[in-house]
Amino acid sequence: MRLADLLGSEVAAAQWQNARVHRLVIWDRLDPTTALDLVEHAVAEQDPAILAEPGQVWTRRVDADPELPAALYLTHWLDREHLVAEDGGPTGTGVILLAALYSYELDYWKRS
Repeated sequence: MRLADLLGSEVAAAQWQNARVHRLVIWDRLDPTTALDLVEHAVAEQDPAILAEPGQVWTRRVDADPELPAALYLTHWLDREHLVAEDGGPTGTGVILLAALYSYELDYWKRS
């Protein structure tokens, strides 16, 4: 996955990355170099702890439990550990733990 492909351009990817680094520096009190390394690693590994945002569609990984919904559309955060997601299936909309996204990979990102 290339962040620029998901966000539509290299400029959009750089803006998102810089904003995420800034957030880690301010909220988590990381030094800028550590924050940048963390974000770059998260993008490469598709780490939802850093990547997850409303407007994204995450698809179930091939090696994940086939009983899980095939895709999740993230609608909003409830808190730092819980998101509301639609699965497009019989489950509809529900609350998921951020950690549940490790069974998924970022597929599509609708940005406004």
